[in-house]
Amino acid sequence: MRDMTDSLYNSRRRPYVPHSHGTQLVIAHIETYWCSTITSDQVVGGQPFRFQEEREGA
Repeated sequence: MRDMTDSLYNSRRRPYVPHSHGTQLVIAHIETYWCSTITSDQVVGGQPFRFQEEREGA
């Protein structure tokens, strides 16, 4: 589930982006080269999960 995906990303290394953007890059790689993904709301209903930093716009 893409909205439940997190990554171990060091923002002090290339490509020097915030952690949440690094996670989005990982998700894009998975969807491009491995398989399509779904969000939690497609399985259990409600709203897709969002990490706090995404909700706050960090």
